[in-house]
Amino acid sequence: MCLLVINFLTTRAQESINGRSIPITVTLFSESVGLPNFKGLFKNPNLGIRIGTEFYYANKTGHQTVQTLNIGYYYHKDFQSGLYLSSEIGYRKLFGDFFLDGTLGGGFLLVTSALPRYKKAGDNFEKISNTFGRFMPTLGIGAGYRFNSVSLFSRYEMFGEMPFGFKDLPALPHKTLHVGTRLNLK
Repeated sequence: MCLLVINFLTTRAQESINGRSIPITVTLFSESVGLPNFKGLFKNPNLGIRIGTEFYYANKTGHQTVQTLNIGYYYHKDFQSGLYLSSEIGYRKLFGDFFLDGTLGGGFLLVTSALPRYKKAGDNFEKISNTFGRFMPTLGIGAGYRFNSVSLFSRYEMFGEMPFGFKDLPALPHKTLHVGTRLNLK
């Protein structure tokens, strides 16, 4: 993934509709574990922050094809905290200054468990590190509004924590609801 990002950075210009820019995105989000719905996102929210940028494969008047690069952190009380690096490819449809978008991607999630972890060693169990890495597939949809060089948006995203392994589940599903801004710096 790092080689893909380096290659992309060296071969693509970051063009906005109004000229060259470097978009910076900042979101605050609520995270919850579970299947796609809004349960658990508002009552006792588990908060996170994400900072990123995006690069344009296509940047036309009515649509954009984008590649994102993000770093984020969340804290899920009494369960875990996560630090991640992710990248998604997405399509954004523009309706004047309104937009809708969808993304699909992946990343690396560094998890720190709030509970002790053990592994079986013969007839006994031995304590192991509470910090471990996981693959993080992502899927998201969003909507927003552009004000010249600033956009405000909201996104609903799902991400997986793979492999999960508990009771033969391949992934632990997480859901997030983001509220954020995109600043196009010249």
